Amino acid sequence: MKLFREIILGSLSYISINAAASDFNQFDYLGISFQNHSYESLNFSPGIDATELEPLIYKSSSSARGYRVFVGHQFNQYVAVEAGVTSFGKASFSLFEKGVDSAGKVKNNTIYDGQFKTLAGDARIIGTFPLSDSLFLKAHLGALAWDNDFTVLVQGQEQLLVEKSSDTGISLLSGIGLGYGFNKVVAVSLDFEKTEIADITNQSLGLSVFLRF
Repeated sequence: MKLFREIILGSLSYISINAAASDFNQFDYLGISFQNHSYESLNFSPGIDATELEPLIYKSSSSARGYRVFVGHQFNQYVAVEAGVTSFGKASFSLFEKGVDSAGKVKNNTIYDGQFKTLAGDARIIGTFPLSDSLFLKAHLGALAWDNDFTVLVQGQEQLLVEKSSDTGISLLSGIGLGYGFNKVVAVSLDFEKTEIADITNQSLGLSVFLRF
């Protein structure tokens, strides 16, 4: 974790020092990415057969929307460094029963619920390859330092219970993308990324908008 903080601080310091770039292929940038995160093999109810919970109703989701904010420095038309913070989409589950309120309307009464939620920071090296003056390919490799909370539904001795665990770690992340520069200031990219959080594989597809300066 200390090494990761040093990488982030070093990257941000370098970007600040090089804020004025004379070459169009060398510039600083900042941006935001709107992402959809999908979690493979995410199980909120290990050891429980949801069909045996009736008349209670169990529902879960293994994907959700999140976002990432980032800053970077493009050294030339082929290499950049980047640092960012990601709020991962919160996958969730709920166990509820249907009831009727005093007005006679059907409503869901939640018995148990929980989430798989993560906040993370990252530092990455990005390779870019121009296809034209505006269109470019990109690929990245980096480190993700994450803080995760995971709530699961388990069978206790007499009744169902929820157990919450918190964990932190550093994982490798990798990705590829296709970008388009509208002009010298505004560009967008469509990116696919893969990493692992708390032993759960995460794949994300994101649309990034960034400003060059």
